[in-house]
Amino acid sequence: MTPPPLTIHLKRIASQHAVLENPSPIHLGAFFYGYVWVAPGFSWLDSALDAQFAGPAQARAWTRAYLSYGSELGLKRLLEAALALLEDPARPAVVVGPNTPAIFIDEVLAAVHAKRPAMVLGETTIPWLYNFGVGAQAATDDYFAEIAPQRRAPLLRFEAWLQSYYDAPGVPWQRILRAFEGPGYHAVYRFASLWDEHLRP
Repeated sequence: MTPPPLTIHLKRIASQHAVLENPSPIHLGAFFYGYVWVAPGFSWLDSALDAQFAGPAQARAWTRAYLSYGSELGLKRLLEAALALLEDPARPAVVVGPNTPAIFIDEVLAAVHAKRPAMVLGETTIPWLYNFGVGAQAATDDYFAEIAPQRRAPLLRFEAWLQSYYDAPGVPWQRILRAFEGPGYHAVYRFASLWDEHLRP
């Protein structure tokens, strides 16, 4: 069985940690949940990883790996375990589609406006939001290539607008917000208000 495209992304993260913002087991989890947002057939990996990492019963593998090993080693161990599971030829192939996935930005904005960001975000921080989005876009590229450019375009327009708004040309949107608004709860709400502002005529 040919390994699924998710393995390519995980191998890239393994060799270039900077694919993730604030690379750590927690933020690998954010990437994974974004990927599963679009390709829910991979949700089995969550519990399969849980079985390989000891820790608090209420915590998932992403948190357990962080608690046990820290950011760098925990990320390495998680990636190794995930790749071994995904490349196991005994695993059945995952079928994705045919329904067009929800637009993750729309879902995030709806949750934030409802003052319930945890409905979508496992952690109400800019790095978690960013990595979730990277995962969602990666799965869209893999399984819905015909709409992938349309899904990428709004965030690119927002990034260009944000660079002008903060006079920070060439700086990625998540780093602009981290620098000027902080990393956490406030910055996520600021992301939503700035998104709305950039859409006004």
